[in-house]
Amino acid sequence: MAAKIRIIMKSFVSQANKVEGVIPYAQKIGLPESRSLYTVLRSPHIDKKSREQFSMHVKKQFLVQKAETHELQKKLFWLKRLRLLGAQYELQISFKTRLDKKKLQAAL
Repeated sequence: MAAKIRIIMKSFVSQANKVEGVIPYAQKIGLPESRSLYTVLRSPHIDKKSREQFSMHVKKQFLVQKAETHELQKKLFWLKRLRLLGAQYELQISFKTRLDKKKLQAAL
């Protein structure tokens, strides 16, 4: 039975080029980018109208990779040790078992 490994990546720097080389044969789906804008007073005393603006962009990607059960242990071992600077990622694994197949066939 095949397992699907889903990876949700959040990064502050564009990871598009790095992800292609690190995770081969993965289906990439782009998620919406979020942007936060912060405004700070430069001087709290005299120049009240003088302000400085900072923005933070968070880019997200959703990666799907299929794995057979015999190679799942190797892929998880490799993904746990994956280091991407400036990125945060979350792994989700889903299986379809023989029981799921029987339920689908019975429903049809």
